Amino acid sequence: MKLIKYTGPKCLYVVLFCLMHFNGYSQYSKVYYFNKDSLPNYLTDVWKYSLQDTIANAARDCKDSAWYTAKTSINLEEKNAINFKGLAWFRFSFKIDSNLLAQPMAICFKQLGASEVYLDGKLIKKYGIIMDSLHSVYFNPQELPLVFSLKDTGKHVLAVRFANFNASENYRNFNFETAGFNATIGTYEQLIEHFENRVIYSSLVLLLLIGLFVVLSLLHLLLFLFYRTDRSNLYFSLFTFFIACMIIVGYTDIMTNQPKVFLIGRFTFNISLTLACYSLSLFVNELFIKKRGVMFWIISSAVILFFVLKLCLINISSLISLLLLVLVSFEATIIIIKSIYKKIKGARIIGFGILFFSLFFITIFVMLILSRGDFDINDSTIEGIVVLIFAALAIISVPISMSVYLAWNFANINRNLSQQLEQVKQLSELNLQQEQEKVKLISNQNEILELKVEERTAELKKEKKKSDDLLLNILPEEIAEELKQKGKSDAHLFEQVSVLFTDFVGFTTISEKLSPNELVAEINIYFTKFDEIIGRHGLEKIKTIGDAYMAVCGIPAMNNDHAINTIKAAMEIIEFVKSRNQDGAKFSIRIGVNSGSVVAGIVGVKKFAYDIWGDTVNTAARMEQNSEPGKINVTGVTYELIKTQFNCSYRGKINAKNKGEIDMYFVESTIV
Repeated sequence: MKLIKYTGPKCLYVVLFCLMHFNGYSQYSKVYYFNKDSLPNYLTDVWKYSLQDTIANAARDCKDSAWYTAKTSINLEEKNAINFKGLAWFRFSFKIDSNLLAQPMAICFKQLGASEVYLDGKLIKKYGIIMDSLHSVYFNPQELPLVFSLKDTGKHVLAVRFANFNASENYRNFNFETAGFNATIGTYEQLIEHFENRVIYSSLVLLLLIGLFVVLSLLHLLLFLFYRTDRSNLYFSLFTFFIACMIIVGYTDIMTNQPKVFLIGRFTFNISLTLACYSLSLFVNELFIKKRGVMFWIISSAVILFFVLKLCLINISSLISLLLLVLVSFEATIIIIKSIYKKIKGARIIGFGILFFSLFFITIFVMLILSRGDFDINDSTIEGIVVLIFAALAIISVPISMSVYLAWNFANINRNLSQQLEQVKQLSELNLQQEQEKVKLISNQNEILELKVEERTAELKKEKKKSDDLLLNILPEEIAEELKQKGKSDAHLFEQVSVLFTDFVGFTTISEKLSPNELVAEINIYFTKFDEIIGRHGLEKIKTIGDAYMAVCGIPAMNNDHAINTIKAAMEIIEFVKSRNQDGAKFSIRIGVNSGSVVAGIVGVKKFAYDIWGDTVNTAARMEQNSEPGKINVTGVTYELIKTQFNCSYRGKINAKNKGEIDMYFVESTIV
């Protein structure tokens, strides 16, 4: 394993996620010698570079004695950094031991730019596409081993054409100072094992941590939503959420091949860290103290300062987030110690996790100060592994302690509830007899009331049916329903209807020969039959005026066969009158029909009636007046609608009162 060096805020990032990817180096010489014992080698100070872009730089025999010596991991913050403008060539010469001949070797790259890798003048790999500053495509291979083999122990040259035209922009926008790349050379077995361990084990650990913190965040958010008085659940939910965001950034750093995604993750890491620290401060203050102290307002000010600096793209925002972590850890430690001393319930349970979390990072911070930023951890040693284990424990100590606290609090609540339930049970037994007596009295009263309600309901239903039947006898069903629901009925225009008028011929002469009772009885027989006939054919009775009978087809419901249905009803009426005459009656009838548009609605508010108006109605009346006994007289409009169903005889143009000459037809019979 390689040696890891922590400097400044980078230490915090690495400790939190146990992600260690820094460079070792070997002693400088013009031609480097590698054997199995010196591999893997982290190529840092072995390179020469040139800003001149020519393919000749990849040649094995290219003269590079005038080239400059530089690190590939170009740091834009260093004063002695090369004058990197976005494109440069790097190369170094090496020899291998005979025991490495024909053995699979590999080289790993990690970068935010694009590169072309040449071995002894031959292009062996491209990572991304190098063009100009606008069209280059950047790719991060994430230390995936690039395999090669060598057949001789002579001098070999590894050359890299590297481009990163976004380096200055990345430094300005994301505070990412590295402009170059990192490279590691070793045997294939060494590097593939390192790659697998890095991807598989790191992914496993980080995904488990992400799942743990996301579940905790959702759990405590739900607890807050169910019981909003306790805001500590909300603050703890936010704390675990931002910790999950930080781990997601760490996971993205390992897995993504897109430099832009890596930079956005790095940019958001400090934001998530800052918000996690502030959420932890809110959580501790909410849980253990009622009044916010001076330290809390200092932390709040630091959070505001952090975001101001972040928006202004000032590079010390990372330092502010590190300082904020220390302040929150210190504040949490003081509050927990005071709460334990005051014997606040649950303080020891939650306090253990928060104290462990806080003291660990305070210790790391102190060691950084004492070592002046030169704090080394070797993860291949027992001491380094112990530190990493403690780092992992510090991360999960807070959620674990909170879960233990919730279990304790839940058990305590259940115990209190059990005691209260026992008391309630005793009170219930004392009041049970009285309640039963009350129930009996109420039950008896309810039975009496229910009987009265049923009787009254039956009466109301009976009366309602009477009123509904009466209303339906006066109005069409649709109009009656509209009147009951709205309290009124609006007038409507119906474009296609047929209006039927009937009138008894010689009614006045015949009525003089009959008594009033006999006359009314006879008229009732006819009109009752008419009602039955038009009902079967879909017509709606409008009214009777003396011996005249008026009906319409096509309202209130539209009927495409309104004219045909009306003629069928008229013919049946004619046949009925004829049959009555055979039994001794003396009435004969004439019928007129016209088709067209009418306006229909209710007239008046007292003794209201459903009626129709329009020229169609007036013309239908004229058709009846110009008809003959036992005949059905129709207009040309109606004739056009029925001519395929009935035989009709044209009467010519006949003058109608106030209407002028109108085409009229007699309906003779049904077409067979």
